[in-house]
Amino acid sequence: QGMITEFLHNRDTAARFEISSNGSSRAMSYSVEPIIRMANTFFEPGNYDFEEMLEGIKEGVYMKSFMEWNIDDRRVNQRYTGMEAYMIENGEITYPIKSPILEITTQDLLQALVARGKNLDFWAATCGKGDPMQGAPVWTGGPKLKFSNIRMRGR
Repeated sequence: QGMITEFLHNRDTAARFEISSNGSSRAMSYSVEPIIRMANTFFEPGNYDFEEMLEGIKEGVYMKSFMEWNIDDRRVNQRYTGMEAYMIENGEITYPIKSPILEITTQDLLQALVARGKNLDFWAATCGKGDPMQGAPVWTGGPKLKFSNIRMRGR
């Protein structure tokens, strides 16, 4: 229901908070320190077909895939750059657009969510974190999402 029920902890941070560890640290090899990482997370599917989600959009952007996405260590500021993206005009996907960019805070993004698609799609990816950088294999994806009243820009 969109409520945080526990924070990610390893044995060290759990001891500082005087709680039990929930085993949230991983290392990419024996030679690097384990760091706290999110497991695979995604939005649950909703009740909308993709065509229903397009209805009523006077002007918008459909980002089908990303060439870049990041979120800061505090999980507040996010940035998404579209790889395959299209203009939406009067509820119809019209023409391809180059590299649309969405920069937004997590709170603003979640508040702008108005619909979730029925179908789930996933693909393999890598999550980078740490210093030195540790790339962890993850799955990314989820249902198609519809956001309202957010600003995007181009390169």
